[in-house]
Amino acid sequence: MKKLPILLSLMALALSFQNAAAQQDDLPGYVVLVSGDTLHGFLKAEGADRLLDQVQFKSSAATDYKTYKPSEARSFQFDNGNLYRAVTFSNVSLDHPVYETHYAKLLVTGEYDLYSFMEKGDLYFVARHDTTYRLIYDDDLHTIPYVKGNFRNELNYFAVFCDASKFGIENILFSEDQVVSFFRKLDACMEPGKTVATYYHKAKAKPGFFAYVGGMDLGSQRSQFTAEARFKLVYPQINPDLSINIGVRYASVEKKLVNPSYLAATIYYQETYSIKSIPLTFQYNLTHGIVQPFIYAGLSACSVDFSSSVYIDHSGDPYYHSVDIEWLAGAGVEVKLADFLRARAEWRYEYITQWPTIGLAVNF
Repeated sequence: MKKLPILLSLMALALSFQNAAAQQDDLPGYVVLVSGDTLHGFLKAEGADRLLDQVQFKSSAATDYKTYKPSEARSFQFDNGNLYRAVTFSNVSLDHPVYETHYAKLLVTGEYDLYSFMEKGDLYFVARHDTTYRLIYDDDLHTIPYVKGNFRNELNYFAVFCDASKFGIENILFSEDQVVSFFRKLDACMEPGKTVATYYHKAKAKPGFFAYVGGMDLGSQRSQFTAEARFKLVYPQINPDLSINIGVRYASVEKKLVNPSYLAATIYYQETYSIKSIPLTFQYNLTHGIVQPFIYAGLSACSVDFSSSVYIDHSGDPYYHSVDIEWLAGAGVEVKLADFLRARAEWRYEYITQWPTIGLAVNF
């Protein structure tokens, strides 16, 4: 019962911040419909993959989101953030190219316009010259063994009328900042007196807080209690399913072990591991619905204490009454009960293989 106030305190803290956390998903912005009408309100912060074919918009914080597709809205923009436009191009990365229309992030405007988008975690660029849009891609994932895409060939094609832009193409990396720099120089070279506009914005991190209390009693001197609190960073416009986490964790793990002092018979003894750590982890949620399985891995500064029913010499253990670096990994599933409240089950390896635990988590 002494552990119950920990969970109640965490739930009360989450309730006090629930409204503020929910509002962080509503980013001010606007959409431009195909009719030419502009609607101002809030856009839902989502990963680049999800913005490929739709955007969710609402006119006020109190209303529900409405989904717009490229056939309904030709562009949208987050206030002081990225501008997206619907672009149509031939997808030459496919074995049989087809024309596709997606939302793409505007990066540069000038004689040449440059856009980028993400699909299935892969980065692509689209470059416009006059009325023609050309796809630029790096790795041809359809081909085995691995071969390069059309990236450098396309840059050489665009630079054919500007010798100064050709230098260094072989050293350009397939990244937004370096490709933006190339097209800025190309636009300045093609039209020296024309202003080149850059719309490139670096991704912004969204901070959050997570806490979990759980346990498991398997009987026969096998049980575990876990409490954890951590701060997290998510880049929702890159991948809202991936988070970087740092915090504190305590686990009390009870195990039934074989006493090595007895050779003629199998004698068991009970040992409890008190594991205190400061973990740094990367967690990836495999889905983003009500049920969210997840995996994570990382490192921790870890210290361990022991209590045992028999004398065991732990003096040679680098984690005993000391701190050392340990790797960790885990997996589990969360079920969304409310905006901030989750039922959580997880398994973890950190110092030892720990028992699965089930409990409640707050997440905002």
